[in-house]
Amino acid sequence: MAVISIKRRLLRAGGAVLAVFVLATGVALDRAFVTAANQAEQDKLRGLVYALLGAANITRQGVTLDQSLLGAPRLGQPDSGLYAMVTDAQGKVLWHSPSMLTPPAGATTAAAGQWAFGRARLAGMPVFRLAFGVRWTPDSGGGLYDFVVYEDTRGYQQQLSGYRNTLAFWLGGAALLVLATLVGVLQWGLRPLRQVSGEIARIERGEIDALHGEHPSELRPLVAGLNALLAHERARRERTRHALDDLAHSLKTPLAVLRGLRADEGLTGQAARTVGEQVGRMDQIVAFQLERAVGARTQGLLPPLTVAPVVARLLPALERVYAGRGIHFRADVPADLQARIDEHQLMELVGNLLDNAGKWARVRVRLGARRDAGGIVVRVEDDGPGIAEEQVNALLARGARADTQNPGQGIGLAVVAQIADDYAGAVRITRSELGGARVEVRLRTA
Repeated sequence: MAVISIKRRLLRAGGAVLAVFVLATGVALDRAFVTAANQAEQDKLRGLVYALLGAANITRQGVTLDQSLLGAPRLGQPDSGLYAMVTDAQGKVLWHSPSMLTPPAGATTAAAGQWAFGRARLAGMPVFRLAFGVRWTPDSGGGLYDFVVYEDTRGYQQQLSGYRNTLAFWLGGAALLVLATLVGVLQWGLRPLRQVSGEIARIERGEIDALHGEHPSELRPLVAGLNALLAHERARRERTRHALDDLAHSLKTPLAVLRGLRADEGLTGQAARTVGEQVGRMDQIVAFQLERAVGARTQGLLPPLTVAPVVARLLPALERVYAGRGIHFRADVPADLQARIDEHQLMELVGNLLDNAGKWARVRVRLGARRDAGGIVVRVEDDGPGIAEEQVNALLARGARADTQNPGQGIGLAVVAQIADDYAGAVRITRSELGGARVEVRLRTA
């Protein structure tokens, strides 16, 4: 599941709320305008009906109207879009305005004293229709008549379209302005979090040792907790370092005594060499385990380390060690390759890989390093006899200890495996193109 930043999450939520608000506001304003426009149209047509009533003269002989009293010139213009007519109770058209070229057949009637407003079609065109039912005076027979007016909807639709375009423009502009303001507010509001993130990055680079500065009240418990954790980690490492230093000093004396016993007790030949070898192995194992315990640090607190200079310091020393056998060491490491790894552990890793390859190589040892997703890969190859598959499984078995290796193997690969484990990495041993072993170590040092 993808992780979404707080800023993006707030922007999505704010954008969704803003979109719903703008849409609801647009719908509400549009409905209000439509209602008001319909009411205005109805009021206009009602005024025209009153004018028709005032100008009408209905007798038993028929219906006449004085158009000069209507005050609506469009009624006298053919197909002007404004029409009027008078019908009897049966819907028969008794009078119609000159603007109405073809009166509708079978017009509906309204009850006396009742208004009927709505939409209809006249000659195939959409129109507003308002009818008013009137029972005329007894001298005209007391008949029921309908005064009906029509107006086409073109002007109404143009007005509505113009209003909607204006509404969309201003609501869209207001939404963009609010969204821009929201982005600015989020930038300002999340600035303390960015400050804390920046300080943590500086701690990882080794520039500072704690979070400093003023922080909002909501972040103070978090900052205090992180500072307390960092202080506790530093104090724990310091206590461990002191305790292990004391242990190392305590072990040096017994080991020195064991070395001295070889000659004092008359040990010579193979027995002396065996004692010397085993005491040396004990010294090496103890030194490594003490250094590993002291050097183990929280990876996130390590500054980036350039790999090439570390390798460059190791190669001359190893070439001198194996000068008598003519072993040639070659390294191919990018100058800008960096990793978050303890310098001593990197030296231990590379040194043991090269030393182990040098012991078994005939004439060539080749080292390479490259960046990998989440870390680096260190590869060492030699042209020696290689390592048998069953031996590989024993060397890299989970839980293998450095002090349980076979004589002559040393603890090199065990040291490498333990360092790789410290960085959530892995060791892989295969056959090299050079003919010997190829040891590839992948370290997660992002």
